[in-house]
Amino acid sequence: MGKKTFLVIIFVFVLVIVGSLSAQIKIGYVDSQRILNEFDEAREAQAKLDMEAKKLQDEYQRLLAKLDSLNKEYERQRLIMSETRRKEKEEEIMELQRQIQDFQVNKLGPNGEIYQKQAELVGPVLEKIKKVIQKIGEEENYDYIFDTVAGNILYADPAHDLTDKVLYELKRMK
Repeated sequence: MGKKTFLVIIFVFVLVIVGSLSAQIKIGYVDSQRILNEFDEAREAQAKLDMEAKKLQDEYQRLLAKLDSLNKEYERQRLIMSETRRKEKEEEIMELQRQIQDFQVNKLGPNGEIYQKQAELVGPVLEKIKKVIQKIGEEENYDYIFDTVAGNILYADPAHDLTDKVLYELKRMK
């Protein structure tokens, strides 16, 4: 038997095995961003989170404006201030800078208030969505369900899109 014949046999064998394996695997996908946009609970949670974030952002901007005002006032009057008054103003500016840093860390940072609020408001919604996806996966014998938002799916047949099914199940849970 020639080398070409042997390679053709191996190639056909591999195609048969791959074909039989892919026939046994059931794969679906969802568009989680669409689910978050269309699921009422998710939209409500996001709206509440946006309101909280806006409050914090407004407070942060207020602090920055106050710092800017203090700096400008200091620069305008620095040359006519007494040494004691100049030191007081410098300390006041440094204290406000510390407050701004603390605000950034405690309110806006990775472990800050806004992220805790996100976990509190959005976390339960995400858990509910995850449970529905798992339920569909188990009931319909899916081996894998991917998320298109993760960016790992470059093409998928729309017949395998489970997004509408997930949204339907979520709306039924009310």
